[in-house]
Parts: sequence; C-alpha cells; structure tokens
Amino acid sequence: MSLVPSKSIPQRTRRARVAKVILRSIITRQVVGGDRLVEEELAATIGVSRTPVREALGELAGIGVVQLKPNQGAVVRSFGPAEIRDIFLLRRVLESEAARLAASRIDRAALLHIRAETQRLLHDPVRDAAWSIQVMSLDQKFHELISASSGTERLAAEIERYRDLVISLREAVGNTEHALDVALMEHTRVIDALLARNGEEAARAMEAHILRGTDAAVFALCGPAALAGATPASPSFARSDAGVAPVTASMRAQTDSGFVD
Repeated sequence: MSLVPSKSIPQRTRRARVAKVILRSIITRQVVGGDRLVEEELAATIGVSRTPVREALGELAGIGVVQLKPNQGAVVRSFGPAEIRDIFLLRRVLESEAARLAASRIDRAALLHIRAETQRLLHDPVRDAAWSIQVMSLDQKFHELISASSGTERLAAEIERYRDLVISLREAVGNTEHALDVALMEHTRVIDALLARNGEEAARAMEAHILRGTDAAVFALCGPAALAGATPASPSFARSDAGVAPVTASMRAQTDSGFVD
C-alpha cells in the first residue's frame, strides 16, 4: 500500500483513494477473507488520518467487501468467484436498466465523441500500458455518461456506489485474454443502440457486455479452473483451451458496419 494522498486533498477524495488502496489489496489478495484491517495501521501505511480510513471502511462495508464487527473493527470478507459474480450481477441489473432509460435522454454529441475514441483505440496497432490506461479511462467515461443520462438520481447513485470496486476490478483484469479489445467492441454495440434511440437493444447489449465481463474477471483473477463447467456468458466470450480467443482484424471490422452519423 504505497499510495500517499496529500493532506491538501479534499476529505472526500482522500476517502476514495483510501478505498481504492484497500480494494486493490483485497482483489490482488495481499489481504484475504478473515484478515483484520486496523484503522491505525492503514492510516500510517497510506499516510492519512484515521478519519478517511474509517469512512472508506464504512463505504466498503456498504458494498459487502468488508464486515464491520463490534470490538474487532473491519474484517475482510471472502472474495472469490462467487463474490465476483454477485458484484457483476448487480452491475448487470443496474447498468442495463440505466442504458434502457438513457436511450431517450443521452447527449448525442458526447456519445459520438466516445464512439470515435472507441474506434480509434480499437484500431490502434499498439497494445502497451499507455493504451490500456486510455481504454480504461474511456470505459469509465462511457459507463458514467450512461448512468448520468438515465434520468433517475437514485439509480445513478447506486451505480456510483460500486464505481471504485468496478474500477479496481477493471485495473486488475487489464487486457488479460484481450478483455479490453472485446469491451471496446461491446461498447460500440451499446453506443449504436443508444444513437438509434433503441432502449431495449441498448439494455440487451449492456447486459451481454457485463455478462461477458463476469467471466473475464473470474478467469483473470481466479484462474481458468474457476470457469470449469460454467456456461459462457455471452456469444462474445469465445473460449478455447487457452482462454478467450484473440481479437482478430475481422472481429474489429464488425464494429465499422454499425452506426454511421
């Protein structure tokens, strides 16, 4: 845990950064189910006061990642394939509905900009760390635009509650088995449905995107054995003995036949 937030950073931002540090340590199994998280130790390690640590732990308890026990403090909950699938199930329910509602409200210019950036990254021949950072940043903008355009503050707020956890999972998965390439193609399908003002199709495309992401996360974080006997979540989850099939030029080309402004 090497992140050291500045004392001048607003309290809410410090809390979010502390939460991300803790989440990363759980996802990467630096701490495991049953381990205690001691406020004083976390505050000293991260370089903040106990207040943002306490707030971050409360936030993580709210999404079920840690458990606050009387006289014991925070205890890490089990985090394996079942827990990952539970998280993605919630995302599927919340974000597919957000996509359906956003179809009649979303800013067309903002959506076209995200589509252009999606295609640029999808067809970029370089797959380095900088490319992955750009994809994950665009991914966040894509999902946030849709939730903010849903027209319901309560739904957007519930999606926001899981934002740090989703970002940490996304960073941990990275482009394992071309997960980011496939996500860009799936985003294009959602975007094209939204541009066509087809809420039902946008919801279906978002649902397929998150279902496929479930298997990608389980595969990357828990290994192929965790997928044994599981049914592929969507047609885009193209498995072979080596995992997800590599993204080919012809697969990318399919996105170019979609919406044209």
